[in-house]
Amino acid sequence: MSFFSNLIKRFNRFGYRQVPVWYDSSEETIDEFNTIGKNLKILKLIPNPFPFYDWIMGFYERPSNRDALEGPILERTRKIVDAGVGTGYLLSQLIKLTNEKQEIIAVDLSEQMLKDSQKYLKKKNLLDSRITFEKADCQNLPWSDNTFDLYLSSYLFDLLPEAELRKTIQEMERVLCPDGYAILITMTTELDGASWLMKPFYRIMNEIYSLGYHKGRWNWIWKFLFAGYAPHCRPIALGRYLRESPNLVISYTKLSRVSFFPVRIYYVRKAHD
Repeated sequence: MSFFSNLIKRFNRFGYRQVPVWYDSSEETIDEFNTIGKNLKILKLIPNPFPFYDWIMGFYERPSNRDALEGPILERTRKIVDAGVGTGYLLSQLIKLTNEKQEIIAVDLSEQMLKDSQKYLKKKNLLDSRITFEKADCQNLPWSDNTFDLYLSSYLFDLLPEAELRKTIQEMERVLCPDGYAILITMTTELDGASWLMKPFYRIMNEIYSLGYHKGRWNWIWKFLFAGYAPHCRPIALGRYLRESPNLVISYTKLSRVSFFPVRIYYVRKAHD
């Protein structure tokens, strides 16, 4: 009986488990992001590796980034923070959908990512005075309480160790104005709303990803391909952490994807005290 109980338990967890990160802290990821910018070469033929990184890592994130910005939330915001700006694609879409009266602050802990996102926007002719860039830790943002109408983040929370994840949510809540919104994009283990056909497929893909991610089992492959870089994001149940705060209300969510892996977009409102 115990064998079958264990089998059922394993089946119920299949594709839903959240594995821990394979590194100790998010600060350790900064060196790897900088490594991409400085060292990555494909057969020594690509002088600037970031376009390749943006294609292989960022290209597949673009559908979810575009999905996240659909809807009326942007229209009522005046001050926006993009937390974890990365290579700048989501920021470029945000700029196109907002106007000159809406201020945008792009934040990242990686100096290399901030430089690259600025280069990306300059190339697209999207840089202007309403956009500023700030090197900062999303666990300790340098702004006062109730500063932003909108907190935007793409694939940040799913790369954080659990303690840092909770702290980053608390900091997000602190800097958001009452009735302000957060739009958060993460790889997900929360598959509610998936069709009967896609849910088993997503569970399989999550399980395969987690098997390779757990304890960095496949990092040697990624590091060989990307000159020392390995993926940091993994599927998480972000909704569970958001619900720990009585002042954060998940207004609605929707499923998207990154490549073949499920992604959930959360629209979160900060309630009045």
